[in-house]
Amino acid sequence: MRKRFTDEQVDAANHKDIIEVANNLGLNLVKESSYYRVPGNGGFCISPIRNAFYIHSKQGEDGCKGGPIQLVMMIEGIPWIKAVAYLLGEEIREVTVKKQDSNPQKELVIPERNRNYGHMYAYLMKTRKIDKNIIDIFVKEKLLYENTYHSCVFVGYDNEGQVKHCAIRGTVTDKPFKGEAGGSDKRFAFHREGKTRTLRVFESAIDSFSYLSLHNNALNDHILSFCCLSDVALVEYLKHHLIEKIVFQLDNDCWGNDATSELMEKYQSDYIVDDERPPEQYKDWNKYKVSLGE
Repeated sequence: MRKRFTDEQVDAANHKDIIEVANNLGLNLVKESSYYRVPGNGGFCISPIRNAFYIHSKQGEDGCKGGPIQLVMMIEGIPWIKAVAYLLGEEIREVTVKKQDSNPQKELVIPERNRNYGHMYAYLMKTRKIDKNIIDIFVKEKLLYENTYHSCVFVGYDNEGQVKHCAIRGTVTDKPFKGEAGGSDKRFAFHREGKTRTLRVFESAIDSFSYLSLHNNALNDHILSFCCLSDVALVEYLKHHLIEKIVFQLDNDCWGNDATSELMEKYQSDYIVDDERPPEQYKDWNKYKVSLGE
């Protein structure tokens, strides 16, 4: 039987910075000399040196110690294969973290803001080649900020203006992390209201930034970023906004191709639908933007 992941992918997942993973899972960490403690959880300790966690009160029980993969399994209540996919993030996007319908929605743990956004600006401008004016717009509208772990936080609001979703992207290039804050509601994923009746749908916020850097006139359109490739955020958005045209701007890969075909078929009876992607030699809008340089 063919492996779901290569040994290299599993190794990469298990070498994610466990402190950053824990933070993005919404754990409350308290620094204690060389390790971190999670208060009120029976001796739940996380060691950045060993890149591992251990729960002393559950000594001898399965699932009470391990690395980043086991931590995601325990906190999110998902099997090993989905935990690995969650940690790989950008490479594996079809995974959906545990279903929420059988349990009450968790309270959102909003990542703490950093005092300045220097790391975030440097990452988005130098590594991702995003235009500064685009970053400034989203920061000013409180849709984007840097957390205390120097990660980018993309904020999603509900229709009452309450924060309901925080997508997180690490800025350390040799230890990339992609996830979401604990308790995030995928129905309210990252979006920006526009002035036209056109909605542009991307797989990630950074892809939307890349497209807007190339096409400033699209700033008047509505922008929406999917969580994975589920359309739950799109369904919710269409309930509250007058949209006539949906432009799917997903990736040039097997997942993006399949999703675009399915979504266009699903929505074509009620909306004008279109497929606009970067030149086929580029996987996504950001890789295309990076290829163009500054």
